[in-house]
Amino acid sequence: MIVLWLLLCAVVGYLLGGFNGAILISRWIHKEDIRTKGSGNAGLTNFYRNYGGLDTFLVLFIDIGKTVLACFVGGWIIKAAGYPDWYKEAQMLCGGLSVIGHVFPIWFGFRGGKGILTCGTLAAFMGWQIILILLAVFILIVALTRYVSLGSVICCIIYPFLFWWLYYRTPMLVIMSVCLAGLALAMHHTNIKRLLNGTERKFSFHKKKE
Repeated sequence: MIVLWLLLCAVVGYLLGGFNGAILISRWIHKEDIRTKGSGNAGLTNFYRNYGGLDTFLVLFIDIGKTVLACFVGGWIIKAAGYPDWYKEAQMLCGGLSVIGHVFPIWFGFRGGKGILTCGTLAAFMGWQIILILLAVFILIVALTRYVSLGSVICCIIYPFLFWWLYYRTPMLVIMSVCLAGLALAMHHTNIKRLLNGTERKFSFHKKKE
């Protein structure tokens, strides 16, 4: 029976994750689809480059909010079902599937973002130690190189190790962190190629000029 409740957590998390903030805000406010702009990625960096900072906060609110909501809902479902010992696993499962829903949104033709912000939000929810280390690494890499993608890739690599450090007694959480990190890395394969070729675009605090 626990399997059915965990499956429910997964489905709810995936459906919540499908509400991609960059796509929603670009359509609602700018009457465009962010996936037709810039890199074509429905993520925070591409949104910022094309529309600037103010609307980016709305994207942040949606993508962070849906991931946190998924974690809370997962925990609530499993507790209400009478399996409190599975509380952390249900939170991680529901939050993790919201990341997958963000990357492959059912509401938007399965073309979403790369999952970095949502993975980071999940890490923050599951352990403040994890997100502090990830943020420190990310900020340092981007400050030194101005490559957001490089910071994201490095964080993806250390992501599961940090979960193992904090949750080595809970294998399901570690396994899920490996899967999410692998997915995020796979979504960055073109960025990795451009980094290796020296053609990756550097980050700027000024949005793209039309």
